[in-house]
Amino acid sequence: MPPQDRRPTLGGGERAPDTGRADVSPLERQVDFAALVAAVEDYAIFMLSPDGHVVSWNAGAQRIKQYRAEEILGRHFSVFYPPEDVAAGTCARMLETAARVGRAEHEGWRVRKDGSRFWANASITAVRAPNGSLLGFAKVTRDLTTRKQADEERIRLVQAREAIRLRDEFLIIAAHELKTPLTALGLQLQRLERTGGPSEPVASALRSARRLGALVDTLLDVSRIATGQLALERQDCDLAALAREVVERWCEESERAGCPVTFDAPSAVRGVWDPLRLDQVVENLFGNAIKYAPGKPVRVSVSARDGVAELTVSDEGPGIPAGFESRIFGRFERASDVRNYGGLGLGLYIVREIVQAHGGSISVESGREKGATFRVLLPVRS
Repeated sequence: MPPQDRRPTLGGGERAPDTGRADVSPLERQVDFAALVAAVEDYAIFMLSPDGHVVSWNAGAQRIKQYRAEEILGRHFSVFYPPEDVAAGTCARMLETAARVGRAEHEGWRVRKDGSRFWANASITAVRAPNGSLLGFAKVTRDLTTRKQADEERIRLVQAREAIRLRDEFLIIAAHELKTPLTALGLQLQRLERTGGPSEPVASALRSARRLGALVDTLLDVSRIATGQLALERQDCDLAALAREVVERWCEESERAGCPVTFDAPSAVRGVWDPLRLDQVVENLFGNAIKYAPGKPVRVSVSARDGVAELTVSDEGPGIPAGFESRIFGRFERASDVRNYGGLGLGLYIVREIVQAHGGSISVESGREKGATFRVLLPVRS
């Protein structure tokens, strides 16, 4: 008869590892395997007695759980679990399942010696003698904290994107709902102004309605940009004439702010652009110059060279602090204190998006107390 295999079984009946050498003694096999397990550092691998007390310890267990062998041998493995898991019977249930079906697995928080927690996957495999009696359990623990943190970060990113999507949808709906009554209010005030109503109250109400309308338009533009719906209606137009019209339209505001305006456009600068969107660009840049540099000169110029149109708007105001030159084109970004100037910090963001949609670019040159010069470059044909 062939000799009986007396190696202990693991879990459902598989035998302990065999080196394949016929002349190796059982003791040598155990020593070799024990040395292999003890050297592993990426996994905590140790043995438990049938009642769950630690009876062996490897380098990986010490690294992950922080206990030295002499500190943990003989203690119950529930010391690695949070109190709430122990109270819920997780440890006892894992031993019972492993003893009954051969293996149990659980993923959750574990506790290190210093009390800190880490996310782990642990498996417990029953070890049985050839006669089927339970010798104990082999326990393997993997530290999955880094993976857990990465998963949570991905979830937070998805949630943040969804929140932004919902916000943008809300802005679109809210802005559309506000636009209708504001338009009606503006028409009624214009009618009252034409029919000889009290001039100053009507004019003040008209200015307020226009400011509200501009705010709603801004919110709509931000929503369109965020959802990729900023459409351009291109046609042949003159950037010089368009800029001159904006400066003339803002004549009253620039005089009120005490800003002498210089406009320089020697000749027409024609191109295929969306005139309404470029009107927004000029108005935002010119309005900012008046807003941030009251009492100081403002210069606007339009020129063309080598198939590229150039619009510049310069002021002699406080300028932009170092490091903010690119940030000011972001959503809700500002280089100045909102308490001093107000606004949402959206104008330059919209300007940049409109310019880039035309295939152009925008930049700023500035310094503290040296004013600011915004330069827009637009391809004449695109």
